[in-house]
Amino acid sequence: MNLIKRGNSWKFATEADLEDFVWANLKELFGLIPLKRQYYIKGQICDVLALRENKQLVVLELKNAEDRYIVQQLTRYYDALLVEVALEKWRKRL
Repeated sequence: MNLIKRGNSWKFATEADLEDFVWANLKELFGLIPLKRQYYIKGQICDVLALRENKQLVVLELKNAEDRYIVQQLTRYYDALLVEVALEKWRKRL
């Protein structure tokens, strides 16, 4: 993990370093159960998929810099994941 000091604050050198840190400490930081990293769905990649204790799915999209389109990105992931879950349930009934 590489950290860079900028003024009075610290920053991860890369988004990959940030993701490595979050993944390694998911339970301690957020109380989440790790599920998948870099999950590919419909041409997009979710940084981290995890579960809450109650089995609720959590999608984490990590940014090492400001990104004003994060809400739209997470909305696309959420919609794609809903479709995938619905298809899996449908397949299991066949």
